[in-house]
Amino acid sequence: MALPSNAAMRVVLASSLRAVLFSLFSLVVAANFYRDFDVTWGDGRGKVLNNGQLLTLSLDKASGSGFQSKNEYLFGKIDMQIKLVPGNSAGTVTAYYLSSQGLTHDEIDFEFLGNLSGDPYTLHTNVFSQGKGNREQQFKLWFDPTKDFHTYSILWNPQHILFSVDGIPIRDFRNNEARGVPFPKNQPMRIYSSLWNADDWATRGGLVKTDWSKAPFVAAYRNFNADACVASRGTSSCASYKSPASGSRSSAWWNQELDATSRKWLRWVQRNHMIYNYCADVKRFPQGLPPDTVYTPPPPFSEVIPLGLLSSNPASSIMAFRSNAVMRVVVLVSSLLAILSLSVATAGNFYRDFDVTWGDGRGQVLNNGQLLTLSLDKASGSGFQSKNEYLFGKIDMQIKLVPGNSAGTVTAYYLSSQGPTHDEIDFEFLGNLSGDPYTLHTNVFSQGKGNREQQFKLWFDPTQDFHTYSILWNPQHIMAMGGSWASCVTVVLLSAVVAADSGGNFYQDFDITWGDGRGKILNNGQLLTLSLDKASGSGFQSKNEYLFGKIDMQLKLVPGNSAGTVTAYYLSSQGATHDEIDFEFLGNLTGDPYTLHTNVFSQGKGNREQQFKLWFDPTKDFHTYSILWNPQHIMFSVNGIPIRDFRNNEARGVPFPKNQPMRIYSSLWNADDWATRGGLVKTDWSNSPFVASYRNFNADACVWSRGTSSCASQRSPASVSSAWWNQELDAASRKWLKWVQKNYMIYNYCTDVKRFPQGLPPECRVA
Repeated sequence: MALPSNAAMRVVLASSLRAVLFSLFSLVVAANFYRDFDVTWGDGRGKVLNNGQLLTLSLDKASGSGFQSKNEYLFGKIDMQIKLVPGNSAGTVTAYYLSSQGLTHDEIDFEFLGNLSGDPYTLHTNVFSQGKGNREQQFKLWFDPTKDFHTYSILWNPQHILFSVDGIPIRDFRNNEARGVPFPKNQPMRIYSSLWNADDWATRGGLVKTDWSKAPFVAAYRNFNADACVASRGTSSCASYKSPASGSRSSAWWNQELDATSRKWLRWVQRNHMIYNYCADVKRFPQGLPPDTVYTPPPPFSEVIPLGLLSSNPASSIMAFRSNAVMRVVVLVSSLLAILSLSVATAGNFYRDFDVTWGDGRGQVLNNGQLLTLSLDKASGSGFQSKNEYLFGKIDMQIKLVPGNSAGTVTAYYLSSQGPTHDEIDFEFLGNLSGDPYTLHTNVFSQGKGNREQQFKLWFDPTQDFHTYSILWNPQHIMAMGGSWASCVTVVLLSAVVAADSGGNFYQDFDITWGDGRGKILNNGQLLTLSLDKASGSGFQSKNEYLFGKIDMQLKLVPGNSAGTVTAYYLSSQGATHDEIDFEFLGNLTGDPYTLHTNVFSQGKGNREQQFKLWFDPTKDFHTYSILWNPQHIMFSVNGIPIRDFRNNEARGVPFPKNQPMRIYSSLWNADDWATRGGLVKTDWSNSPFVASYRNFNADACVWSRGTSSCASQRSPASVSSAWWNQELDAASRKWLKWVQKNYMIYNYCTDVKRFPQGLPPECRVA
């Protein structure tokens, strides 16, 4: 099994180690809640337990609860371990903060905004000075804060307010009084915490309400520690505000700022987990960003490409074959601001194997030859080439691409010879705006002629971690391969346009059956759209019925806030004992993924649901959804990747669809009583009409008409392309299926023992 990249492993281990060390540290010096805090409201909902070592806050429909410190503090380092409300915490807010009193108060905030089960909390931070806040930064945490206790820290000295989680800094609010920005430094503050209902704004802007059937909601606190200056009656426990050496237990925090390692951690958090920053919200501040949002030129877009296993084998070129050209490995970054880095795992060394050939210092070999970075700014890009030339072989490189707004940049990684009749094998990564996927562009040139482009959207984010890009070149094949060590997946030239070359015609193949004009066939029958508004949805069905076959359709789903809508695409017969094979796409709020719901009915009985989150945005472009149905299997696939295999288990008494011809149906309709969050989130009709689009239908199938099949024999449909008739998953496809089900399946009826207390269905018990 492939291992995670060294970089990813270091992040995980370092993060875990920090969490453990912080837990241990707090255990050693932890204070006592009886001595240090007062439960101030909640009518008994706040409780001090375990001889003062644990404090819990509770919220129900009648009231929340809260506590405050007995002491006030003016500067210090405050640590608290918190375990947040588990499960469906939507609508709740757990606040933990320092604050003084009055209209011109100072305040330093952690607020944890609850969410629906399975969706992450939002960690909201803010700083108020002299009564003025509006300095919000928000984050999604890199762990589940409800499973265990985690340490949330505020380090407050005269120059910095540092927010940290398990010792990892997430925010540094600096003293910018020189620029006219007030900084909290004169008002002593108490520590406060509360658990309260804020479902008018906290979750999805108030769209999702608190589910009181889940009450009471409980948050737990332990291991409080304050290494701080206690303020009392106008004096401080610290001997001097300039150097609190004699009063506090440890004055390291007094002059503390982020060191180089901490700055790297801060950048990691802000790049990967920050979801809102007031310093970048130009729409909110049209007259100009606040003065404390001082512009600091960012480091060049950094990507670290542990060039995973540069395992080229020059020896493989010694063969009894000849080619017109031998080629070098070349990598470059071009067009406007960017940086990438590459590294070799064990086989290669950049000092030994490559020369940085241009960029005036923007390409750098680091880490004793294990890492190479390329940088691009407005003045120039950079590039390198291999010292060796190769004639046939397998070349692997791990690359982590330019993150964020990489629009206009190209990262090229390719083999090439020289001259007007050169040969060339290309990977080119075309950058995009933040949140939009890269385009992976491939091409092959031979004797100077190219024009053999294929382009792809990747099924992962190539900027979050290192991924392996491989070229296998032998006398018979050139195979471009992409994979992720993290998911242990490799794919050989997987194309998402399965049906593009053989698409049917919607005028010829389908009838729009309902919707009063909301379903439309366009582009001379090459495109079909369905529309939904408050009055009605729409739908279509195939003219033909099918009994076995392979059905492909490309769909582009409703974009934006599709909550409450369902796009259904399925095969079905008619009647109470009908058979049915379902794809249903359950819409969601903007930014949240669709749920792909699958089901199989046989003789009128379904209840065989499996649900998935897709590994791409199905609203940005068309994707191919396929059903392969033969006498032994029903296989659901997305862009050629199998996601489900429903097998014929008639031998175990499980009915299988094989006798009833079925039509293809699709519809777009309103189902906000159940579709999104179980009906909690309703359709926002201000966003209508909602539109889904269809193209490139293909049916390689047995058409059923008047009791006979277009296939010559139901045992061997030789009259059509019969590859699908006996098809089952091969070894590679089974790996893909396992990858999808491990990483993207969110519900499986075969594991739902609560739903089937008398025993799981018989097909679920098959090994």
